[in-house]
Amino acid sequence: METVIKEKKIYIENNLLKSGIIIFLGSLIGNIILSYFNESEFSSRITRFNDFTLIHFIAAFTIAPVLEELIFRGIFTGKKIFKYVMYLGSLLYIILLQNYYLIPILAIFIVAFELNRSKNIPYHIYYINAVLFGLMHYEFNDLKLLDPWIGIVMTSGMGLVLIWMVLNFGLIYSILLHALNNFVAIAIVVLGNETADMTLKKVETQDFTMKYQRVSFFIKDENMQVEVNKFLKAENMSISNIHNALCFDEKLDDLYFGKFNVSIERKSNSTKKLDCESFHQLLNKTDLKEN
Repeated sequence: METVIKEKKIYIENNLLKSGIIIFLGSLIGNIILSYFNESEFSSRITRFNDFTLIHFIAAFTIAPVLEELIFRGIFTGKKIFKYVMYLGSLLYIILLQNYYLIPILAIFIVAFELNRSKNIPYHIYYINAVLFGLMHYEFNDLKLLDPWIGIVMTSGMGLVLIWMVLNFGLIYSILLHALNNFVAIAIVVLGNETADMTLKKVETQDFTMKYQRVSFFIKDENMQVEVNKFLKAENMSISNIHNALCFDEKLDDLYFGKFNVSIERKSNSTKKLDCESFHQLLNKTDLKEN
């Protein structure tokens, strides 16, 4: 009778997993501390949530993980085709996001990878890849702030973990882990919105009265009516969309995640126009801005 002996799987490059977890958790704790003391600064990555929709929510844990794993981690499967997928995909990513400051880092990675002729990839190549992945999510102006650097380090740490996953289990598993990470992160934000205070509130300035109410993120019907200069009524709309109607091309630098019912009326004794300045004065009196 034959005895079947199962060989114990030997995992490789375990330092990537260890350092990735330490970096990720350390930066996560740092981010929580900054948020607790209201020291967080809003990067372009965060303010994109002003335009967040249900489609973005689904894409974040379906399309995004597949594309990013193919581009950034596929190269570590050993298949030659993925080398060109990363080179061209990363460059396209940079052009689409206009993050041209990353071109030198991509060039450094390509040179380092091409010069390596051994079967064993040096650690510095893994780390350059992870840093490039972390920086890819931020614009150049974000680097002037403290909070984005914590996000860059956190994302880079996750990048190291995902590289380890590819090396030991394959690309499918890194995609699944990436999707799970995105789902949990965004689900926490959405859950916070769904359990937030949804009572009708009112603020006013010398010229305008504004009533506002947070509503469910999952309500689809959106409607907005604007009477030039003196009246606005929006239902199930993001603050970003309302802001665009009054402020045109001006960027919304703060974070107002979710959907809201908002009505603004000019007071009978006022002749002031309902414009971007008036809207910001009202917004500053609300409790809608995220910390």
